[in-house]
Amino acid sequence: MHRSNTASAAVFVLLMAATELTAALDCRYCHHQMTKKKVVHAAVHMGCSSCHDNLDVSKVPHLNRGHFAKGLRAEVPALCISCHEQALFEGPMVHAPVSTGLCLDCHNPHASDYQGLLKMKPASLCLDCHPDIEKSDHLISGLSTKGHPLGNQTDAAPDPKRPGKMFYCASCHEPHRSTLPKLTRYGIGMTSCQTCHEK
Repeated sequence: MHRSNTASAAVFVLLMAATELTAALDCRYCHHQMTKKKVVHAAVHMGCSSCHDNLDVSKVPHLNRGHFAKGLRAEVPALCISCHEQALFEGPMVHAPVSTGLCLDCHNPHASDYQGLLKMKPASLCLDCHPDIEKSDHLISGLSTKGHPLGNQTDAAPDPKRPGKMFYCASCHEPHRSTLPKLTRYGIGMTSCQTCHEK
């Protein structure tokens, strides 16, 4: 009987060690909420160390062994640029948050319920910094008494140029950079309108 208890204790110790090792190797053991959203960043699937490679995960809270916050291997936006195209961050017209390296003002680095890992509903995110647009007859002011829907109203419609996405600010404006004024996708004035509407 004594051998059985000793064997059980040894198995228990091995299982506990294996559980601790598994927890250390798979961050999702504790940080399971990272994969519970509709959109999960590819870097999360690649492994947390693809971004956080300077953490001592054997301690909780984790000790940062690196120079950057949260054990990151580089600062944002350099970290973002290491995987995403450099062209996304440069050009003649660059959105202010992009040019100042504030990627995390708009994007959640791990997971989100919104397309593009956005922190909130896309139009709401734009209007958070551009509230004056919501109160104006945006886009067709002067031609009509009603502006174009901004995607935050109940009349949101599918984007005719971007299948699978709803019509909102980024239907006409590039969220990161553009070669055209006002970060437009197709030009300003009627040129933009005529990409979807007949001449």
